[in-house]
Amino acid sequence: HGTTFGGNPLACRVGCTVMEHIAQPEFLEHVQAAGQVLDQELKQALAPFMGSTVVELRGTGLLRGIQFSSDPTPVIDRARDHGLLLVGAGGNTVRLVPPLNTRLADIKRGAAIIADCVTQVAAAERSA
Repeated sequence: HGTTFGGNPLACRVGCTVMEHIAQPEFLEHVQAAGQVLDQELKQALAPFMGSTVVELRGTGLLRGIQFSSDPTPVIDRARDHGLLLVGAGGNTVRLVPPLNTRLADIKRGAAIIADCVTQVAAAERSA
């Protein structure tokens, strides 16, 4: 079963409207800027943890991965408690896939939440 409503006139019209919006140059410029801000914010926020708690930052644009040295579930759980939904991917990695229309302020806030959660988890692991 592929889809219940796919191909109906409403779904087709919605798809066309989304494509028209995405094709606008200012929207694409925003997406590129958002990807750059996400890259900068993550690198800055997670710099103290690189090589220890955080193994690698990877990805491009708004599709990013943060590979941890151990199970990232505690980070994911704490982030959720702070209103940020993260997705685990492939063992020790957290996948970031924000919407293309995410505000830059929200990207900065999300990176700060991630840094706070990693700080808390790293401190808990050191004291254990």
